[in-house]
Amino acid sequence: MKSLHKKNVKTTIIRLLLSIFSILFVLGASFTIYYFSKGYRFDLTNKEIRKTGVITVQSEPSYANLYIAGEELGRTPRSRTLDTGIHTVSVWKKGYREWKKDVEVLEEKTTPIFPFLLLEDIERTTLWELESAVEKYWINKYSSHFIFLTQNEDETFTLWTYRVNSPIWNLTANPIQTLTIDSDDFDLQISLNGQLAILKTDDFYIIELQKTNVLENLTPLHTPLSDEEYEISWAMDNRYVVFENEKEILSLDTSRNILYPLIEKENQEQYVWATDEESFLYTVETLHTEEDEQYIYAIKQRRLDGNNERYTIEEIYFQKDEQFIQHYRENGDSYPEFSNSPQSTQTTGQITDLNVNQSAKGVFIQTTTSSYWYSMESQKYRMIFPYSVELLRFSPNSEQLLFVNGENFHTFRFDKEEGDHTKILGSLKIDSLKKDTISELNWLSNSSHISYIEDERLFISEDDGSNREELISTQNLLLYSIKNSREYIVTLEKEDDLEEGFSLSINQYKIK
Repeated sequence: MKSLHKKNVKTTIIRLLLSIFSILFVLGASFTIYYFSKGYRFDLTNKEIRKTGVITVQSEPSYANLYIAGEELGRTPRSRTLDTGIHTVSVWKKGYREWKKDVEVLEEKTTPIFPFLLLEDIERTTLWELESAVEKYWINKYSSHFIFLTQNEDETFTLWTYRVNSPIWNLTANPIQTLTIDSDDFDLQISLNGQLAILKTDDFYIIELQKTNVLENLTPLHTPLSDEEYEISWAMDNRYVVFENEKEILSLDTSRNILYPLIEKENQEQYVWATDEESFLYTVETLHTEEDEQYIYAIKQRRLDGNNERYTIEEIYFQKDEQFIQHYRENGDSYPEFSNSPQSTQTTGQITDLNVNQSAKGVFIQTTTSSYWYSMESQKYRMIFPYSVELLRFSPNSEQLLFVNGENFHTFRFDKEEGDHTKILGSLKIDSLKKDTISELNWLSNSSHISYIEDERLFISEDDGSNREELISTQNLLLYSIKNSREYIVTLEKEDDLEEGFSLSINQYKIK
């Protein structure tokens, strides 16, 4: 009996220990899984707990070799758990140039990377050529069309239009002979999208740049009688043309050939105004007096036919005392969003320029002292830079813009995907670029790379200036653009040969 009792006690103890062990095992496993999911790793060798994050690499093109700190980790696309901190990441594929960058991995965060690989050897293909001298040439704001004028053997001139991103299935000629004209003594103003142009000879005409026009068949535009006194510009919607002089602002609907009076100026004062992609005109109205402590403005919106007036922003306050902006110049490089009020100290100066971007859902505001971004969605402001700047262009994805201040280029990001820690809202100086050496600065279609010309060479880099790559010589280059696919550079080039005469060509260079 005693032995049986001892056996039962022993069995009970074993079962109790097994239960305790099971509970501890489950708790330990749960603890381990929880902290593992939170990015922690247990280093038994060094007896420490390491914090980790995840890096995800998706290259263009894919199936490239991925290296982190020199260790090959396979082909892209690929994800990897890494200790927090800075890691040297490089991506390489046969026939392509190496992409390399120091990347910061944050605790419990996924860091996405999108390397854009360029071919080692870039080959030129001639798409079109003509033995003729080019007399004039233009490119629209979005770099989607080349427009150029050549002289014919009969002493007439031909205006050509080339579509950079022509679809494969489009069977129309490219370039197309847009117009034949007797003289090169004319002005041409290209719409922003490159579809239309204002042709000014003795009269004004609208010509469609993607078809052949006959001047005699065109109807002169209904323009102001003394059009020489007016500054003329295309509206952002590519439909209206705006005329401005000291007395008034008018708009012309080019599709209907109707002229509309918009603003009769008081005391011939200068008006700050802008248009947008949806056929609206925005004007800055002055509300303050000399006795007010702040400059007070409103922004009024109306359609370009003069209808539907309303206030987009009813009141904006800017401090007259420039000591406020001096404080931010000396003490800040990061500027959070804020609500405008008479007490706001970030907003100073008098408004001198305006740019309304419906795609970006915001307004760029320039003053005599500084630059600002107004979000239409949050109705809040953010300082772009504590100085006046020159706005260059918005990115294709409408999340950031390029600007220049003094000799320095900057990007300003006003939008990003929520939770993406790799992008920071605000301004970033591009250290490698200087205004006196750079020209033809453009965005690529992926909105994370820029192209520019320096020392007669065309370069591509990331928008922060990293991974800068020299592509082609620009010695004979007249115009260039990079296709939306980012596969080709397209150029308009001239070559002067003493024996053969003049040669004009459209070429493409495969870069990926």
